[in-house]
Amino acid sequence: MRCRSTSVRQISIASEPHRTFFLKLEWAKDLGSGFVILLSDGVSAWSGEVSEEDVSREAQEIEMELERYVGDLHLALTGEGPAAEGEYSFHLTPERPGRPLLQLSYEKVQNDISFRLGVVDLQAVPEPTEVIRELISHGLEQSACLQAKNQHLLEENQKLRREQEHITKKMERYVQGKETLERDLYGRFVLVLNEKKAKLRALQKRVKELEESIEKNRLRKKADSEEHKTMETAADKSPEVESDYGGSTEEEQEAEPRQSDPKPLTQERSRLKRPKPRRAKRQTSNRNQQALWRTLIRTTCLMIYDPLWGLMSTVCDKHDFCTVFKLQE
Repeated sequence: MRCRSTSVRQISIASEPHRTFFLKLEWAKDLGSGFVILLSDGVSAWSGEVSEEDVSREAQEIEMELERYVGDLHLALTGEGPAAEGEYSFHLTPERPGRPLLQLSYEKVQNDISFRLGVVDLQAVPEPTEVIRELISHGLEQSACLQAKNQHLLEENQKLRREQEHITKKMERYVQGKETLERDLYGRFVLVLNEKKAKLRALQKRVKELEESIEKNRLRKKADSEEHKTMETAADKSPEVESDYGGSTEEEQEAEPRQSDPKPLTQERSRLKRPKPRRAKRQTSNRNQQALWRTLIRTTCLMIYDPLWGLMSTVCDKHDFCTVFKLQE
């Protein structure tokens, strides 16, 4: 047996606004396959049937697609489904003499223009109390079903509310933990940041010290280089000074006709072997002392041992003089 769907709704008849009617609709698959209508005002009842061919004919008459026509028909007769543009109205044609049938027409009103969706012939029911009882039973069933559905929704709502409260408490704990963790991390970050700043300051100080040290070394090397150049210049000029102090008299020039000028030899020796920068000053001082010492020796020999001047002129240092002096004695 095919399961049939049932719908009951309250409608208003435009031709009889003071009366209230109840419309019961039954169908098998959808309204396109046909349906049965029961109309009652609480006292009397009428019934009628619309076949599948009638539905197709009505759709062709108004030049509308069958699927769209069935959707509008379902919305007009049951009042269920998505909201559509326009309104629906019902008209009931009263009985006429010799015609015990009523005609119920349903129309769609859109932009102040109405067009008929369909019409069904209704015949009086012999026992209207049975129809009224069915309407009441269906209403009670729908009420119980809606009540059970409402109860189920209330339970689901309470369950969702409990879950929401539980999640809210959990989120509050998470937020508190997050704030505590942020404070802890911020404190650690400040310590690390201060330590890094101290290290950066120490490194900057060290870099500055190294730069100063490099600058001092550069200046010292520059000073040493200049001093080295000065020493070399003094070393080049020292043989001339020595020749000035160590100049001989006419007798020495006669006694030493073959003695060569020491200046070229001294300059050549100075060019071949130059003193190192750190020892140049000491070596120059030693040479100056030796030159003065030889001059003193020659002068003393000239004053005391004039006959031995030719021999003493060959003396170069103190040791040789002392040796000659002892031999003379």
